[in-house]
Amino acid sequence: MLHVLLAASLFTMSQVLSAPFAGDLTASPDGTAVAFTANERGLHNVYFASGMTGAKRITAYSRDDGQIVGSLAIVPGDRAVVYVRGEGTNRRSEYPNPLSLPIPPKQTIWAVSAAGSPPVHIGEGYSPLVSPRGDRVVWLLRGQPYSASLNTKGNSPQVGNPVRLFSIRGSLSDPVFSPDGSRLAFTNSRGDHSFIAIYDLGSRALSYVAPYFASDFAPAWSPDGKQIAFVRTPGTLENEDPYVHYVKEPWSIWTANADGSSGRQIWQADRGMGSEFYGTDSGAQLFWSGDGRIAFPWEKDGWRHLYSISASGGTAGLLTPGDFEVENVSASPDHSQLVFSSNQGDIDRRHIWSTGFAGGTPSQLTAGPDSQWTPVALASGIAAYVDAGYKNPPAVYVLHGGEAMAVGGPAVPSEFPADALVEPQLVTFHAPDGLLIHAQLFVPHDDAGKHCAIIFDHGGSQRQMLPGFHYLEFYTDLYESNQYYANHGCVVLSINYRSGIMYGHDFREAKNYGAEGGSEYQDVLAGASFLQNRSDVDPSRIGIYGLSYGGYLTALGLARNSDIFKAGVDMAGVHNWATTRDADYGRAVGTPAERKIAEDSSPVSAVDTWRSPVFMSQGDDDRNVEFSQGVDLATRLRAKGVEVVEMVFPNETHENLRFAHVLQLYDTSANWLLQKLK
Repeated sequence: MLHVLLAASLFTMSQVLSAPFAGDLTASPDGTAVAFTANERGLHNVYFASGMTGAKRITAYSRDDGQIVGSLAIVPGDRAVVYVRGEGTNRRSEYPNPLSLPIPPKQTIWAVSAAGSPPVHIGEGYSPLVSPRGDRVVWLLRGQPYSASLNTKGNSPQVGNPVRLFSIRGSLSDPVFSPDGSRLAFTNSRGDHSFIAIYDLGSRALSYVAPYFASDFAPAWSPDGKQIAFVRTPGTLENEDPYVHYVKEPWSIWTANADGSSGRQIWQADRGMGSEFYGTDSGAQLFWSGDGRIAFPWEKDGWRHLYSISASGGTAGLLTPGDFEVENVSASPDHSQLVFSSNQGDIDRRHIWSTGFAGGTPSQLTAGPDSQWTPVALASGIAAYVDAGYKNPPAVYVLHGGEAMAVGGPAVPSEFPADALVEPQLVTFHAPDGLLIHAQLFVPHDDAGKHCAIIFDHGGSQRQMLPGFHYLEFYTDLYESNQYYANHGCVVLSINYRSGIMYGHDFREAKNYGAEGGSEYQDVLAGASFLQNRSDVDPSRIGIYGLSYGGYLTALGLARNSDIFKAGVDMAGVHNWATTRDADYGRAVGTPAERKIAEDSSPVSAVDTWRSPVFMSQGDDDRNVEFSQGVDLATRLRAKGVEVVEMVFPNETHENLRFAHVLQLYDTSANWLLQKLK
């Protein structure tokens, strides 16, 4: 009878992956409305909420075609939303084509009214920006600036013909309008250096802010539009060696007049800890207050915190003291407050806090067993954010007067098995060198007897898995996959190994990790030992799986320790650090000794001891890991008789754009691994 009840509680991969994913949360310029995207089993659409509740879907895309939506911008007056549909190009200037259409789709920009009339095509490109007056859209295409007039006063947006604003050497990014809409600032990359470029829309004049032998980026206008601030970091050395950690001049903050004149340094980081810029996950890195202060991230004490300084210069003041890290930041519309997410007091989750520009004790806005992320500050002290728990998928909320209210959005389908999910346990253990490692443990509801067990390695490597749904969509897919394994009888250990984020500088920049020695692999082995010593785990049935960097650690585990890991799923993994870095730099890099260490840190160095079967998968339009990494390893393994099951997706990217492909991969690979372990 017990067996029948357990079997009835099993869910499918399709069911657990059915939860909608909300992201790209964006506020209107005046903080009175929000927009966000939702992916419902491959259907990507835009949702809009004015008055902070009652979000409604304003686009009607109904095909799982891999064309994601994002880069939302609400038109002033809350009348329309501008957005991007589709992914960008690869190194060969090819757009992704996951449907293998005869003519690949392009990345395009659209405008849709808040009432939900049919979207209007604006042009090909990315990074759309709406002018403060709401009468113009500016965007980028192949690094060059384009513009079109915009009228949203009718029932449907009216868009003029696209025109190229100007031509410029190099490529542009980070477009930002001055508050009055008269000027545009950009980061202008020239390869080994970059400038801040300012374009005057009235005079059609282009100027550069304090050009220097350096890399300048992150332009930010003052609220009155009279000044601009930006970040300056050292340039790139000729034939710079990625294996060498160079000591360069510390990064700095500069300001200039609105026309780019009178540029000057107002602050510079100290040498040593924090001398290299480590930005937040927000689009903006510098935030102006209404009374002339500039807030910015700095890792001075080994943790990424917010500091502020007077725009006239002086000493930087710490705004967020403690052993934790700030991740996303938003400034209030009146430029008086900063709202941010961090792991203060809860190192494995995210919560929302606020602080003033001048300092004082930060106020905690959210707490509890769920995580909250990507906050956006709204009018009248309101903040919106995304909330998710271990069985509650990501959804948008508004916090007003201390009360959290659901904004609305796509409904969770009835087939989603929320009540069958297990609550991950937060556990820690020590690596052989003594480093404390954090992880999440998924224990099946059926606690009878010994279970198979699985190590899950996240990607990145500079990422952190949460004890619940994640703010990155494909990490949410992997969290749901972990739940599937647990539901089907395996104990799962999701390891936040060294070189990951949110545990401080020394953990993130661990010695000899990756291509410099693969030191994080000892954390994987420590996790395996943790599982082997559990009374509910059969140590002879331990598997391993991961995507991207997690695929690297999976392959490394199977190559070095087939005695521990009986089978594994390697999705788009790195298999040779030396050739991977060559591809990244477009040339052979590193000395013979450095390349030898990189290869010895890679799975290809231990193929001779690889015995366990492996499931390998990758899309051949992968923009993160060269497809040749999979071709090379699979060829080596087949030649020596190792069992290799392969699933290749022509024209797909790193994580798979189509939901059908995600489901096919996760369902097939999971059931293959379970069969091997059971």
